[in-house]
This record gives sequence, structure tokens and C-alpha cells, in this order.
Amino acid sequence: MLFVLRPGLPGFADDERLAYMATHRIAWLGGWLIWQVTAILLIALYAVLASRFRGVLSIVAVGVAVAGLSIDVSCEAKYMGVLPNLTGDAFAALDRELEVLIGYAANGLYTVALALLVVAGWRVLPKSVLALAVPVVASGFALSLASLQHNPRLETITSAMLFSLFTLWIVLVALWLRKNE
Repeated sequence: MLFVLRPGLPGFADDERLAYMATHRIAWLGGWLIWQVTAILLIALYAVLASRFRGVLSIVAVGVAVAGLSIDVSCEAKYMGVLPNLTGDAFAALDRELEVLIGYAANGLYTVALALLVVAGWRVLPKSVLALAVPVVASGFALSLASLQHNPRLETITSAMLFSLFTLWIVLVALWLRKNE
């Protein structure tokens, strides 16, 4: 995201963003397709965890995450196929809408789902996974609020924090899952 999609996202002038989308069309589309695969893999991870924890809370968590996925994928499709063809007020309006829907709604739902899964699994998850979940969830909510406030700088900072912490969290969860196979 940082290297392929970032130049076309909020924080740069609209004309620069549109020029990037036009001159890097394959990278722009490919970056979003990879991002969609990543979102699907997130749901798969949540489903694996939910199957381990069982119970209503785990099922609700996966449902919440799937709701986030539906928002995410539909908005990313607009980022790929609609936004690059707009200019002026139409570009600005759709861009702002997508920023709120992806950053606030979809990421917010993914974060709620993660929090629910951590609560559902608190008895069996290692202490390190539980402890790291706190800053992961906090940075997820911070990203949601930054997106809602239309603060590209804060969105970039909170995204960097979230993805770094979440990657570490996933590694710890993977080690735990492997150990408990």
C-alpha cells in the first residue's frame, strides 16, 4: 500500500493523484486486487480463530468482519473503476465517501471483530497475543477516527502503526495455532 497505492490516496493534491492513477494504471489495479485478497485472508483468519473459540461471540465477530469486507471490496472496486475517471467536485465527493467507508466503516468493523474474537478467546490465547491485541485494537480505532476526521497525515501514521502491530500479532497467533495443532 505504501509504495503502490499511497501516491493515489488522500494526502496528495487531486491532480497529482489522478495523474498517478492514469500513469500507473496496472499498479493501481493490481495494488487494489492484492488488498482485496488480503481482506479475504483476514476473514479466513478470523474464521479459523472463531472455529477454535466457538460460541456466539465468535460467530458474531466473523459476521461483523464479513460486513466490513463487503464495504471494503465494494469501495475498492470504485477506487479501481470509477474514481480514476472523475475530476473536480465529482472526484472529491466520491473520494471522501470512499475514505470514510473504507477507513471508518470497514476498518472499524474489522477492529470490532478482532476485539470480539480476543474476548471470545481470552481463556486460551497466550498472554502475549492478548497484550498485543490492546494496541492493535487501539490503533485500528484510531485509524477509523482519523478517516472520519479526514486527516490524511493521521491516517498514514495510524495505518503504519496498525499494520505493523497487526502483522506481529498475526505472527504470534500463527505460532500459537501451530503449537496447538
